[in-house]
Amino acid sequence: MADRMRAPGASGLLVARSEFARAFRHVPGPVAVVLVRTVGGPVRGITCTSATSLSGAPPMAVFSVDAKTAFADEVRRAGRYSINYLAADRAGWASAFASGGASLEALGPVVRDGAGSAPTLATGTTTVLECEVADVHPGGDHWIVTGRITHSRTQSDAPALVYVAGRYGRFAEAADVVPADAPDPGAPRGSTTTLPPPTFQ
Repeated sequence: MADRMRAPGASGLLVARSEFARAFRHVPGPVAVVLVRTVGGPVRGITCTSATSLSGAPPMAVFSVDAKTAFADEVRRAGRYSINYLAADRAGWASAFASGGASLEALGPVVRDGAGSAPTLATGTTTVLECEVADVHPGGDHWIVTGRITHSRTQSDAPALVYVAGRYGRFAEAADVVPADAPDPGAPRGSTTTLPPPTFQ
């Protein structure tokens, strides 16, 4: 309880940082690599699990990045970037972009220009979104980057890479899962049916 804090404008104490981390450790997230071509020319990328949809009209996406890095500034200056959701067999790529260093050199050949001017991953993905920067907002110790989606590419038969409880894995449908649109004859009208939770490998 000692690390609980009070934020400016908050009505009371916020959850402790350790409790916050423990809570989100159990929230699965899609694994994406965000790529940007810096003003000097080199391509830079980060691994994140925060990239998600923001708006359907207009089509927009959002991701957040640690404010201690210069990545948000590089995205803002470039004006364009890509969000590359990794396939389940590319956990090594996620680790490489998360740690940086020489391990990234081998990935150079798979980074290609997309339909626009943003660099993308040419393979090893389920979905690729090319975006133009809409806004960059401060959000606590992170920057929140919103972008308008100008191009998209999907590979629907590739299982997605997921991150949960400090591990990479893939979604596996429960054997006894009930289709979302299947009626439950025993359920009263207006009630809801709880489905079994998904499992991860």
